[in-house]
Amino acid sequence: MLSAQQADSLRREVTIEKDFTPIVRDASKINTLPEVEAPVVTRQSIQYSDWTVPASLEARAVQLQPGGFGDPARENGSRGYFDFGLGNYWNMVGNAGYRILQNEKDRLEVWWQHRSTCGSVDYNQKLPGYETSRTMRQLEERLVADYRHTFEKLDLGVRGGYRYDSFNYYGLRYPGVQGIASPGQEINRFFLKSDIASNNPEAQMRYKASLAYYRYGYQRGYLSGDKGAAENVVEADFSLMAPIDKHSDIAIDGVFDYVGYSHLPSVSGYAMLSLNPSYNWHNDRVSLSAGVKADVSFNNGTIFRFAPDIRFDWTIVPNLQFYTWLTGGKQLNTWNRVSAYTLYFNPSAMIDNSYIPLDAQLGLRVNALRGFSLGLSGGYEIGKRVLFLLPEQTLNGEFTGVSRFWGMDAYAFKAGLDMSYRYGTLWEASARVDYYRWTTSRGKQVVSYDRPQWQGEIDVRYKPLSSLYLEAGYEFAAVRKYGVLGSIPDMHLVHVKASYAFTPWFSLYGLTDNVLNRKYDIAYGMPGQGINFMFGVDFKF
Repeated sequence: MLSAQQADSLRREVTIEKDFTPIVRDASKINTLPEVEAPVVTRQSIQYSDWTVPASLEARAVQLQPGGFGDPARENGSRGYFDFGLGNYWNMVGNAGYRILQNEKDRLEVWWQHRSTCGSVDYNQKLPGYETSRTMRQLEERLVADYRHTFEKLDLGVRGGYRYDSFNYYGLRYPGVQGIASPGQEINRFFLKSDIASNNPEAQMRYKASLAYYRYGYQRGYLSGDKGAAENVVEADFSLMAPIDKHSDIAIDGVFDYVGYSHLPSVSGYAMLSLNPSYNWHNDRVSLSAGVKADVSFNNGTIFRFAPDIRFDWTIVPNLQFYTWLTGGKQLNTWNRVSAYTLYFNPSAMIDNSYIPLDAQLGLRVNALRGFSLGLSGGYEIGKRVLFLLPEQTLNGEFTGVSRFWGMDAYAFKAGLDMSYRYGTLWEASARVDYYRWTTSRGKQVVSYDRPQWQGEIDVRYKPLSSLYLEAGYEFAAVRKYGVLGSIPDMHLVHVKASYAFTPWFSLYGLTDNVLNRKYDIAYGMPGQGINFMFGVDFKF
C-alpha cells in the first residue's frame, strides 16, 4: 500500500486551476475594463508565428511544461511558418504550421509542435540510498487540425488532434521500490471537437454549442508489468443568450461531462451536469452579472451542489475602477485536465474532484498616469477536496518516484498587487506579486506543498528597432512546505531573451534562463535545470 506524509492527519483535497503551471498563478483578477490601458504584451518576437503556435516559447524553455492540448489558434497575416531551437541539456523546440484554406467562408489550418529534453539534473535532497543525479528525459509531439466554415447566420467548426508524450519518472526514487519501470512512460491522447455558434448580432436568441471527445491513455500502470489505464471524456456544452434591451440580457450556460476509465477494475464511470443561468446588465460605467451555478453529479458523491456566480464592475471615475465577484462550483479533475500541471502523477489512481462553495474576490485598478496601471486585489476561498501535490511514498517512507494529488478541505486568504507601464512601442514593463495562505478546515494547519505562499514576476521589454526585440525578467516562488519532509528552496529565476528579424520572413532568436544558476525544485524531489540557453531560427511564408 502507498501513503503520503501526514496522510492520517489531513484528508487531502485539491483544486486545479485552468492552465496550472508549476508556479501556481491565480486567475485574472478582473475582466477587461474599457477605461484601463492595460499594456499589450507581445510575448514574442520570439513567438514564431502569431496565428497558430499552440504554446509559445516562454522564458523557461527548459521545463517543457505540459500545457494545454489543442489550444486556440492566433490570427496572423502569414500563411505558414517553421522554426527550430536547440540548447544545452539537449533542449529542443520545433514548430510548423500552415493555413491550407483562408477565404471569407472557409479556413483550414494545421500545426505541429515538438518539445524535448534529455539532460542530467542534480537532486537538491541528499538522502542515503538515493541517487545524487539523474537524466530528465521528456519528448512531446502534437499535431492539430482546425476547420472553420461561415454560413449566413452561423459558424461551424471542427477540430481534432493527437499528442504523444514519452518521459521517465526522474524524481527521487528508491532503487528497491517496485513501481514504474525504469524505461519510463508513454501517453497517447487525442481529441475531436465540433461546435456551432450564431453570428447574427441582431438575432433574438444567440447561441453556441459544442460536442467533444477526449482520450488520455497510459502505456504502463503504476506497478511493473501492469497495463496502463485510459480515461475517456465526452463533453457537451451550450450557451443561450436573449437580449432584453440594449442594456440587459438573460443567459444560461450548461455543460454535461461523462468520464469513464478502462483497465481500472475498481473504478466506475461518472457524470455531471452543470447549469449556470444569469441576468446581465450594463451601461457606460457599471456592469453586473447575477447568476447561480448548479452542479448535478451522477455516481460521484453529493448529487446537488450550488455556488454563486455574481460579478460586478464599476468605473467610479474614468481612471479608477472597482470590481468584485462571488463564484464557485464543482471541478472535475480529470487526468487530461491535471496533466496541464504535471505529467508525473500516479497513472493507476483516480483524482478527487473539487468543490468550491465560495471564491470571493474584490479589487481596485488605477490608471491615473498615462501608460501606467496599478491593481490591488484581495480574496477569500473555501474549498472541498482542494488538490495538493505530494511525492508518493511507501509505508516504509521510501519515495516511489511519482507524485499523487491529495484532496484537503481548506480555505485560503489571497492578495495581489500588479503594476504595468508602457512608453509607446519602445518600453514595456510589468510586475506582480501574489500571496496565498491555505489553511486546513479541521486541523487549522497552514499548508503549501506545491502551492507557494508568495510568488511573483517582473518583466521588462525593449524594442529599439522594429526588427530588434529584447526582454529581461525575474520570477520567484517562496514558502513551499512539505510537512515532515521540510521545505524546498525558494525559486529565483532570471531570464533574458532577444530576437532579430533580418527580413520579414527570417529571424534569429536566443534566450538564457536561470541566469544565476540557482538550484530549485519544481516539486519536492523534482529538480529544475541550471543555467541554460537556446538559439533558434524562424521562417514565415
